[in-house]
Amino acid sequence: MRASVTAVLSICLFIVSSSVPAQNQKEIAWKPALAYGGAPNCPNHAGSRTLKSETVGSGKISAVILGSAEKSQQRGCAFSARLVISGVANKAVRLPDPSQRGFSIVDFSEDGKKLLLAGEKNLEYPNEQFRNVSVAVLDLSGGNPTWNNAWDVFGWHDCDAMVEPQGFSSDGRVVFRLRPSVMRPPRRPDCVASAGLYTTDLAGRVQHLPDDASVQRYGKLIARSSAPCKTDPDIIAACFSVHGRLSAWNGGPTMRIWHVGTTRILGVDDDSQMPIILQEKMNWGIEAWGDFEVCPLTPERPGWMQMVCIESVDHPFFRDLK
Repeated sequence: MRASVTAVLSICLFIVSSSVPAQNQKEIAWKPALAYGGAPNCPNHAGSRTLKSETVGSGKISAVILGSAEKSQQRGCAFSARLVISGVANKAVRLPDPSQRGFSIVDFSEDGKKLLLAGEKNLEYPNEQFRNVSVAVLDLSGGNPTWNNAWDVFGWHDCDAMVEPQGFSSDGRVVFRLRPSVMRPPRRPDCVASAGLYTTDLAGRVQHLPDDASVQRYGKLIARSSAPCKTDPDIIAACFSVHGRLSAWNGGPTMRIWHVGTTRILGVDDDSQMPIILQEKMNWGIEAWGDFEVCPLTPERPGWMQMVCIESVDHPFFRDLK
């Protein structure tokens, strides 16, 4: 795909301490992971809710994260998440602590033989950015990944940082973008003084890259994420069709459907996945008109916004508002 470190590595190896000397203050480009997934939120009613991440690939290998949350009256909610590899290599890897973590498939290595995974723990004040990011390198030829907490990799202790796994360098090392914490007021001292790219072998050997270094992606998107709507346990009544306009609003929920010819507004549940065509097209500057099949998550009450998920859309027309 597109990524390796292109700049010449000209500085010596060193271990990042709890304070890194200030570097050039220019913004360091960030690349999102190829896919994001994990276990969905627990449904309110008994039953199973599933979530399928984006499917990504490199060569003849594809990878996807499959998550589920199953609620029963006896056991409460059980969460699970696994990484499924298909193609030349076929395997399924269970992901740790899915009730507390979200996961991402960051990228493949340049030779397509390894996969960089990241997990981010859901922490609350005052620990939002303290020891909450871990990474693992999966050898696609066999074996299970070993998870490494970023604070241990960089030799940090009681400090906060924005830690963003970026992929692999051309020599197979893991690349991170590190930044000072964005939390205000500060919870702890910053682990780094300014933004920068770093490579590491995950064993304590760390190298800071020049300011003009970049990261290339080697994998690609194959399919968008998806989650069933009509079969969700929290659907309370029959699904129905509405001719309307879908658009983004400030506040929650972000996406809302205006039922044409009425004053009725339907709120699209923020945790639900929209149909693929809407995922690909919708943003703050786009609105979609069409016939939406929606499934109710809350009762219809005068003066209240009814919450729904979108099962499908027919005859969509997208209008650019810019």
